[in-house]
Amino acid sequence: MQLPKTREWKLAVWGAVVVTLLSLYPQLLMWGVRGREWNGAYAAVHGDEWVYSAYVQALIDGRPRRNDPYTGRDDRPDQPQPESLFSIQFVPAYLIAGPARLLGISSSTAFIALGFLVPFFGCLAIFWLIANLTGDHRLAAAGSVVVLCFGALAAGTGLIHVLSSSFQYTFLPFLRRFDPALPFPLFFVFCTFVWKSLSTDRRAAIAWAVAAGLTLDILIFSYFYLWTSALAWLICVAFLWFVAHPGQLRRYAGSFGTIVLLALAALIPYVILLARRSPTMDSGQKLTVSHALDFFRIPELLGFAVVAVMIWGVLSGRVNWRAPESLFAASFALMPFVVFNQQVITGYSLQPFHYESFIANYVTLVGAVVVVVILWRGPEGGKRPIRYRLAARLVVIAICWAAIEVLAPTKVMIRDSQFTDRAAAVCRRLRQLSDADGMIAKTSAGPNPRPLVLARDNQLSLMLPTFAPLAVLWAPNFDFLNLAPGESRERFYEYLYYTGTDSNHLMKELGQPMSVLAAAAFGHERVIPDLSVRPKPITSEEISREVDSYQAYVASFTRERASQHILAFVIVSVDGGLDLSNVDRWYQRDRGEQVGNYTLYRVQLRP
Repeated sequence: MQLPKTREWKLAVWGAVVVTLLSLYPQLLMWGVRGREWNGAYAAVHGDEWVYSAYVQALIDGRPRRNDPYTGRDDRPDQPQPESLFSIQFVPAYLIAGPARLLGISSSTAFIALGFLVPFFGCLAIFWLIANLTGDHRLAAAGSVVVLCFGALAAGTGLIHVLSSSFQYTFLPFLRRFDPALPFPLFFVFCTFVWKSLSTDRRAAIAWAVAAGLTLDILIFSYFYLWTSALAWLICVAFLWFVAHPGQLRRYAGSFGTIVLLALAALIPYVILLARRSPTMDSGQKLTVSHALDFFRIPELLGFAVVAVMIWGVLSGRVNWRAPESLFAASFALMPFVVFNQQVITGYSLQPFHYESFIANYVTLVGAVVVVVILWRGPEGGKRPIRYRLAARLVVIAICWAAIEVLAPTKVMIRDSQFTDRAAAVCRRLRQLSDADGMIAKTSAGPNPRPLVLARDNQLSLMLPTFAPLAVLWAPNFDFLNLAPGESRERFYEYLYYTGTDSNHLMKELGQPMSVLAAAAFGHERVIPDLSVRPKPITSEEISREVDSYQAYVASFTRERASQHILAFVIVSVDGGLDLSNVDRWYQRDRGEQVGNYTLYRVQLRP
């Protein structure tokens, strides 16, 4: 089957434009809501995006690959830093930070640009794959839109999340920046390269295999869940290929061997970096020891349906199971079973819901699209005329479904847009102050090399390093960072102490579902069940012990403890209601500066 000609990409481009417009709705809404008061913030579609944009901003500011934007610690000869999730998966970050630095734009602006680029090229990448498998550019254009628009449905998120998950509402989940968003199209490009390697003459096959191997190398240093999915799929397609064509082992071994050798060349330095990871990385990422089978996730159920339909098609004579496109469709359907059950062999499970939301759902949908085309055509291909009107109607349904999912949380988006952009204003003011005072030039080599900011709103703390090159006393993601033993809890208690949190309020918060404070106290996996293969509810006894521990901390708070993490700024809402008496006991505050909805105080530790 031939590569679509240039003119045949027109429908694909139109489909990509539609998906891009749907993807941009949150940002367009923010611009509309904020108008001329917009402070340069991007509209986050996933809570984790602020951590990614903070790391990218640190690179834009010239900080080293091993840096922590939240604690302000950088890799230095006298204080080397271990590898982190971001420093190992560095390719997307540098692909964003490099051009952003050349253009003089912030990570926030770069993330807005990703909102344009990722859905557009993601749609085209899926189109290219389906067009090669089916040889029909019109069905491929329709299929690419269907795959992306139904992605949340196939993951059990979006509108049906209340039936399948207690985790957050997510639409178009592939859009999470920068992972999996930036490398997302490359997964499908990799699949297409493998197809080209297996469907062309031997000389060209090796060239396509090299392209596939190099693409896999990029994925390895981009996002764990994408490259492991790519490897799992490659195993599936290789197994099916050699079962279907046992007499042609030598012919195809060169293609698969080339890809594997290039992958090994990247995996060696990857493993070396992984061996140098932070001691807290495994616990922070909720690595779980388990050999349990996992067969009932939605992508697996969809994959099972695809395989069942293919078996029916083979038995009824409508599917030639040895045909290359049939083998690829089957491999797409089988891939989820491999990634969700690899722990049976390895003994380790690492937040498998990422596969469910970010890649397995899309891969099985591609398999479903290809199988439908195969069944309609019959075993010889092209026997029955394709009714493109049906495909067009399905595209309309898919777009409407995605539009409903995107539009449904509009009120929430408006609220979040107002908060995010107003918070960005005070963060940008901090950057101005730090630049004017030369604070960053005065960074030290201690545990707090950059000025510390205390923000009462923990979401603002999460956002702050994206806009200002300062560190924060505590943020909700601190259990994922490389910190000394007990440091995360120390900072958490200090945050509670300075913000005037008493034991009664803490006890009430720890008992709330999806509580940020409970996640900090007991671990995110205890609050968000999707993070663990064996969720363990928080008990009242644990809450009581945690409150007692905090009370003991407050009772023993001294100037020595206040000196461990010296604050430079305090940010509070102008609405008031916050008791800063504990801050005033140890610090001198200036009169404060109102920036939008916030008051920004400079503070100095009392002598």
